[in-house]
Amino acid sequence: MPRSLIFAVGTRAQLIKVAPVIVACEKQGLPVMLLMTGQHRETMQDLIDEFGIRSPQEQIMQAEEHSTILSLLRWLPRAYLGMKRKLRELIRESTDRAFVLVHGDTLSTLVAAYAARRCGATVVHLESGLSSGRVFDPFPEEMVRRMVFRMTDIAMCPNAEAAEFMRRRGHREVIDTRGNSIIDAVRLTGASAMAQDASDAYVLVSLHRFQNLYESRRLRHLVELVENLAKVRTVNFVLHPATRGRLISEGYLDRLSASGRVKLLPRMGYRDFICMAAGSACVLTDGGSNQEELAALGIPTIVMRARTERPDGLGANALMEKDVPGGVLRYVLEDSVKALRRPSMVWNDEGPSYTMAHYFAEYGRPKECGAA
Repeated sequence: MPRSLIFAVGTRAQLIKVAPVIVACEKQGLPVMLLMTGQHRETMQDLIDEFGIRSPQEQIMQAEEHSTILSLLRWLPRAYLGMKRKLRELIRESTDRAFVLVHGDTLSTLVAAYAARRCGATVVHLESGLSSGRVFDPFPEEMVRRMVFRMTDIAMCPNAEAAEFMRRRGHREVIDTRGNSIIDAVRLTGASAMAQDASDAYVLVSLHRFQNLYESRRLRHLVELVENLAKVRTVNFVLHPATRGRLISEGYLDRLSASGRVKLLPRMGYRDFICMAAGSACVLTDGGSNQEELAALGIPTIVMRARTERPDGLGANALMEKDVPGGVLRYVLEDSVKALRRPSMVWNDEGPSYTMAHYFAEYGRPKECGAA
């Protein structure tokens, strides 16, 4: 059994994905520590409390929200140095193998994986093997994924295709967890029951990706789409800090506020957001995690991106923006989204998070967990 399971967490979405894995590891009695890189600040402690995480956590630097590219660039070297310093300290104190678990494709993922490699720790990549097939799309997430793949010692993959992708890249230790940990996170919210009694009263919008916010023409198109939807439907627009910052700098926030049917909402707790999504007519999102959550719940979803690395929901409850017949505005206003609704796939049994925890509890016998 490994002595140290160190989860590197920077963003809210990461914390949501790793929280059920941490809870499963705690139930196995495994030693867990959280290292927080401070990439996000809002609601992080609320999420830890919401999921009932008991393991110790340590901030490697002061948490702050980054709504500009410049602020992220300033954060990056400080986060790396802080992570490397703390990992060296933990590894010196440990007599056994240290596992650093990183998740997904954020800058925190890259920082932690690189620091772990430099410190001689074992890098475990959760949600590994996903790829859009395009180096610069989405940017910078796809580039981060590819760099982290090269540093990964143990790849925890959410499906057989991702696992095979990592095996082809020469990884000897590849685990197919047969699902994404987000299923366990959604199950813990209890939102599945709400999904079957959804309302046609509102559309939920959540946008935060670089390519949607920092290309002026694209941002203007999205704002006009929200305004036109709001002429007929109530639109609940959840504002990430970066989204709010860009809307203010481009002069769109007041414009949207003036629309009586657009409700501008702050980023909220996980359970509140998932329950709001479950009760909506449809969701417009550019979030990969949202795509997975909504696929599990069967909620009509339009993925507001050119490409996605995730297969979740496509061909069932979800459409890519470019594939929407007649365009997003017409499709939503004519209630064509109703045809996308599917039954919830959230089960009550222990899911992928427990496969991962079991792997570490039984470390040294990976074939029992589907390793290559």
